[in-house]
Amino acid sequence: MTRHYSFIGTTPGHGGGDSMVKPAQLDEALLEAVDFGLLVPGEIVRATIYERLETVYGIKREQIPEKLPVFHQALQELVRSAAKVIERVIAKNLYSRLGQSFVNHENWTLVDYVDHAKRSLRGD
Repeated sequence: MTRHYSFIGTTPGHGGGDSMVKPAQLDEALLEAVDFGLLVPGEIVRATIYERLETVYGIKREQIPEKLPVFHQALQELVRSAAKVIERVIAKNLYSRLGQSFVNHENWTLVDYVDHAKRSLRGD
């Protein structure tokens, strides 16, 4: 079941001064989307990726939102060509959790999608 987040203020992506997303809410939605996306290759692979993130890259699961560029690079190195598919699944799931419409951008990474979601929710 996908958890949807409601934010104080205006409807996400529709401007207004009160539409600021609480960083903790966005971070939690992102972490849940990462959990979901990393299930694409299976539970054992997801557990292995999290273990490698911590031991090789020094990133705990909870640190992914603040270290998203490093997570992106690690995913590229760990799963190579599958990283693009996994990142797109994560982004689609994140947008769904935030009540936003997902639009595929061929050259975007997860970092780009998350930055766009943040700007959209702020009304930028």
